[in-house]
Amino acid sequence: MSDVWLKVSQFLGSLNGENINRESYVRTPEYVKALEAWKETEQEWEAFLETLSEGQREKAEEMKECLEDFASAQEKRAYIQGYADCVQVLYHMGILKENGELVLGMKNISAKHE
Repeated sequence: MSDVWLKVSQFLGSLNGENINRESYVRTPEYVKALEAWKETEQEWEAFLETLSEGQREKAEEMKECLEDFASAQEKRAYIQGYADCVQVLYHMGILKENGELVLGMKNISAKHE
């Protein structure tokens, strides 16, 4: 990865989920609804776990963690895809000019996220 794309990646990583209290943090209605639904069921989930044996509880927690990891990966992919799409829009509008770094960077992003 070139130095330019490394810097861009580091910058995007600092924005993605690092500070959810910043003014520009996007909270879609779907996100707010899902968060509220989780908050409403979190105590129920904990109570459910208490009814399970130790082995079942560990397996349920493992499955939940796997699902959370998958959701996080989907979110990160969508976040990076949004930036890649933005770069392509700017390129097709003639605002960004093609150069080796831009083409290589876009190919690297696509290859890593297929």
